[in-house]
Amino acid sequence: MAKISTMKEFKQALESLSLDQQRVVAARFVADVLDLTEDDRVKQAQDVAADPNATPESLMSAYHVAWHAAVESSVHSDMELIDWHKQTAHFVAKACAESLAPSHHGITWRHLAFNAASHCRMARLCASIEHEEEQPNLSIAEEAVNRQIQTQCEILSEFLDEQ
Repeated sequence: MAKISTMKEFKQALESLSLDQQRVVAARFVADVLDLTEDDRVKQAQDVAADPNATPESLMSAYHVAWHAAVESSVHSDMELIDWHKQTAHFVAKACAESLAPSHHGITWRHLAFNAASHCRMARLCASIEHEEEQPNLSIAEEAVNRQIQTQCEILSEFLDEQ
């Protein structure tokens, strides 16, 4: 049984995967944060990314859907005006788009799964920020991100065991 417990092991394991395997494990990372968005487009795109038999056409279509969701949910304002819940949805959509990044015509994404994992962590971080006072409260942010990293290590370990 593979047990990933350090960031170095995490990155090495991801780099050892084929692009199709990275896409599937990235989709699992995204599935773990889907509870942080209400955007059905992202959920449907994640379903496509998770399908190891998805066609290149369906992957490209889902990528465009997820990318548009990420662009539409992007927050462009001063930090004090940011709605952290919208920022959370943006990072979930961005993670989903990363999991579907094009891999045709010679374009390759060596760090596809790692990029998706990073956006998932950012989504979890934003979701953990309490912003009901004048300044954002980051008191539980570190714990939330550390749990997300641990969960991703478990997801990757399980995926490797299935191979």
